Amino acid sequence: MQTNLEDFETMPPQRPVFLKVLCILTFIGSGYGIINSAITYFKADDISRIFIEAKAKVNDDIAKHKNAGKPEKTFLINNIMNTASAISTPDNLRKTSIANIIVVIFCLTGAILMWKLNRIGFYLYIVGTIIGVAVPFYLFGNNFITTLATGAASFIGILFIIFYAMNLKSMK
Repeated sequence: MQTNLEDFETMPPQRPVFLKVLCILTFIGSGYGIINSAITYFKADDISRIFIEAKAKVNDDIAKHKNAGKPEKTFLINNIMNTASAISTPDNLRKTSIANIIVVIFCLTGAILMWKLNRIGFYLYIVGTIIGVAVPFYLFGNNFITTLATGAASFIGILFIIFYAMNLKSMK
């Protein structure tokens, strides 16, 4: 009995197309996240100034139309603006930027490992998503703006976790 070298050749595992698409979307989103966070970090003073100016304009508008509007709307808008101003200090913007970069590094590392069909990447991606949800609440507490922003990010993160989980069978 004669064996050929071809009998021993094995094909490397194939990456599913859906996993490719998810990883590419994560690579793009991570690149955007790093760039955006870096810009926010270095431009924190300018961004904070924009929020202060916007708050002053809103306060002027509220004062002009206070009697014409409903007091509960005025209270809500004022509360939202105060919270946004507190979150938008240069120090808080820098803290948020650093936290976002850490989150992106976890998610990007996870995506790179999943691209290589390594299952550990899935768990790193989950850790990154959890950090991304927890850090804003840790930094700013439970308020309307934190909940709104974190809710949108967590929805996308959970959706990607589900989609990545659908590809776990092709990872080792």
